[in-house]
Amino acid sequence: MLVSMTGFGFGHYEDKSISIDVEIRSFNSRYFELQTRYFDLSGETEYKIRRFLKKKLKRGSVTLSIKIDSKNQFKVNNHKIESFLKAYKNIEKKYNLKLDYNKLFSSNDLVRFSTSDKAFDNKILKAINTATNQVISMRVKEGNDIQKEFLKYITIAKKDLRNIQSICLKEVTKLANRKSNSDSKIEDIEKLDITEEIDRTKSHFNQIESSIQSKELSGKKINFILQEINRESNTILSKFLNKKIAKNAISLKIQTEKLREQINNIL
Repeated sequence: MLVSMTGFGFGHYEDKSISIDVEIRSFNSRYFELQTRYFDLSGETEYKIRRFLKKKLKRGSVTLSIKIDSKNQFKVNNHKIESFLKAYKNIEKKYNLKLDYNKLFSSNDLVRFSTSDKAFDNKILKAINTATNQVISMRVKEGNDIQKEFLKYITIAKKDLRNIQSICLKEVTKLANRKSNSDSKIEDIEKLDITEEIDRTKSHFNQIESSIQSKELSGKKINFILQEINRESNTILSKFLNKKIAKNAISLKIQTEKLREQINNIL
């Protein structure tokens, strides 16, 4: 089956002490890449989140936004605040400046969530799990849409391949039926023989169709096979200087390129 890397999901968790809103956006990428937008969390919580998302989403450029509203989940670093306030006042007095104290509290790790307990981690992971499941559902739906287009391109490409095979057979038969029995004629026939290229390309398309029907995530595998099909198309074009074959071989390359564009967004 084909599963897209594009998706969006929203998750919410709420109880008497805390409200958590989560947004996840996912786009295509060769690897798993996570960008985060949220208030400072503990390193242990961040590690759990990253591990959870990588396991569920596998691959893609993922943006995670978390908004937390809590009455009693904050931990204030009083010692650090006093040190910074003293430094700010000294700077203002020495250089006759008016500093923005809001910036003091927006960074520097002065106020952070108390996130060391497992209960908090479970709450935030519940919201993330809800959002992640929505992302996966959207990925599957878009993957199904891509699969329909994908199979259309494969149908056209296989028709091009059959046309190439038919034209090649006619041309080789014409050459074989010539009266001359010279070694050069045999060499010409061997040069024009693209049976191996056609057979390999057929096999490649069969592999792609099998991968699509399987339950495995096959984006990288199919992308590799499409590169091989493109190489075979180039070989056919270089070996057989015939306008009709060239036309079909070029069409085959175009369909292959369309397939490669689609597969870039597939897991």
